[in-house]
Amino acid sequence: MKKRILLTYMESGNGHITSIKSIADALRRLNDPDLELIESYIMQEGNNPTMIKFNNFIIKQTKNTNKIKGFGPFVFTLLEVLGRQKFMVAVHHTLFRKALNETLKAIDKFKPDVIVSTHYFMTLCGVEYKKKYNKDCILVTYNPDNNIHAWWDNRDGLFIVNNKEAYDEAINRRHFNPDEVKQVYFTARDELINAKIDKMGYREKYNIPKDKFCVMLADGAYASARSVAVTKELLKTDKPLTIILLAGKNEKVYEKFKEMEGKTKPNITLMTFGFMTNVHELYCASDLFITKAGPNAILDSVFMQTPILVDYYAHPIEKATTKLFVDKFKCGVAIYKPKKIKKAVETYIDNPHLLDEYVKNCAKFDRFQNGAEDVAKYIVEELKKRDNQKD
Repeated sequence: MKKRILLTYMESGNGHITSIKSIADALRRLNDPDLELIESYIMQEGNNPTMIKFNNFIIKQTKNTNKIKGFGPFVFTLLEVLGRQKFMVAVHHTLFRKALNETLKAIDKFKPDVIVSTHYFMTLCGVEYKKKYNKDCILVTYNPDNNIHAWWDNRDGLFIVNNKEAYDEAINRRHFNPDEVKQVYFTARDELINAKIDKMGYREKYNIPKDKFCVMLADGAYASARSVAVTKELLKTDKPLTIILLAGKNEKVYEKFKEMEGKTKPNITLMTFGFMTNVHELYCASDLFITKAGPNAILDSVFMQTPILVDYYAHPIEKATTKLFVDKFKCGVAIYKPKKIKKAVETYIDNPHLLDEYVKNCAKFDRFQNGAEDVAKYIVEELKKRDNQKD
């Protein structure tokens, strides 16, 4: 009988989705006839109003961390003070009890042998599912963030991280069972693995000028942080510049800047894009990626060997990402004021070699090493371990 692996896709930004996709891709490459992969946008597929309402609530809070200054740090600090993970469990058993119970029912429809999560809520649901429905179900969490925040449930299941700092934090600060914490390399989905590092080829594909310095700006799926303000500032420059703005799912931002494309100064080429799954091609086409410190967007850009400029971090998760990729790995810089960003970009236009060291550091990241392969192997190992214990 095939082992049923439930891969849970949950929107809270797009990073959790790209991470679970990389794991699904790796599992498919195993070509194991004994595995049945079930990929589910579980909060949305059944049109359950309670689950949809809760997912929309999560999305709204994600947007708020970008739009409301201090909101993210306040929420994370509050959770630390109120009891961290125990408090989170209590809240979901009271305030969000209906959403939790409906999600457990939705999971049980699949009768999974393994639940794979990249989001705190799905991990919490996995722990509760094991307690209430099937104690033999295996829970595997891959944390796409670069730190371990107070929301992650440490009670049960394999917990996989992508860097040494997060590994140490999981054990020493968040008190995960050391036997259940694993470290893998950063994950990459198939689109990145199969992509060619070809800046001029992608510029030709998207009709991006080949002879001008090119910056790309993005704020994740919702374009609700600093990208608009920085774009407006860059539009003031007198130097030759291509500006690519990724509006994501923010239709107002998309329509506003799409209308502006033909009205810029002659030295400026403005190009506006909506949400796209092959956005890594635009990263590669650019000389510099200006973004908030979303872990997956930054990682994708680094994999494509394009240096980063962090213009904002919304909360401790993104602060940890900034420390890792800017301070430790030196894949770019962090500048938080639009006028200073404009000045830096103008300096890079005049002296593009100033980015060379950042490009070299980005090139050290090997997308072919792909930690998702190891996550897939750990899932199979957990299944074998469980079956051996039954025998």
